Amino acid sequence: MSVVAQTSNEGGARSSTFVLVHGTFQWGGQWVPLASILEEQGYTVHMPTLSGLGERNNLLSKQVGLSTHIEDVKNYIQWYNVTNVILVGHSYGGAVITGVADALPDRIAHVVYVDATVLNQGENLVDDFFTTEVSKGIKGAVDKFGDGWLIPPEFLRNPPPKTMSKQPFKTYTDRIDLQGPPPKSGTVINATENPEIFGVIREKGSKRAKERGWSLHIVEGPHPLQEKNPSKQKVAEILLDIAQDNK
Repeated sequence: MSVVAQTSNEGGARSSTFVLVHGTFQWGGQWVPLASILEEQGYTVHMPTLSGLGERNNLLSKQVGLSTHIEDVKNYIQWYNVTNVILVGHSYGGAVITGVADALPDRIAHVVYVDATVLNQGENLVDDFFTTEVSKGIKGAVDKFGDGWLIPPEFLRNPPPKTMSKQPFKTYTDRIDLQGPPPKSGTVINATENPEIFGVIREKGSKRAKERGWSLHIVEGPHPLQEKNPSKQKVAEILLDIAQDNK
């Protein structure tokens, strides 16, 4: 798991700390373009890579599921004794931060879902966050190209970037087990492109943001809003505003 060291801004560290959780097929380094903007403003940014992915692909196994990744980030936050966390998840990372915020409510100041899955108790990704057609496509790709237990990155991008890894399908079939209510402080940021794949994720995110009294932002751009401008800069501005309000 990777850590980006703190930089100072005008003589002092900021009170909030960002923990950025990547999505399907990805690794912590996906956040570097956005993290650099936050660091320039004096914030500490952590970008853990989840088990079985990226530089941690040596941990790939059939046992790696959503609960594994929740434990990854939970343990990371506890190990580094991170508090006053602005916890950000992209795509599948939304499922992970949902479980982490539930497990560590005293450490999490705000949750942010960047075109991400906002889960309720008992939900999973493959059955609850895609159309029937997309869900069938995922399951078919797992059976045909993933030996029955891996989601191939070619499902999303073909050919995929070298930094993309196969994703354990168990991360999509595990149903989340939550013990408490949703965080009181949260933000949903939805993208606009490829609604045929990500439309259900955005619809549920918008609905749940309104139900929970969270902020909702629509940012023009692709699913990975954090990678390139102009959407990267817009997401950074939203995160910096959250941090300012979290003093």
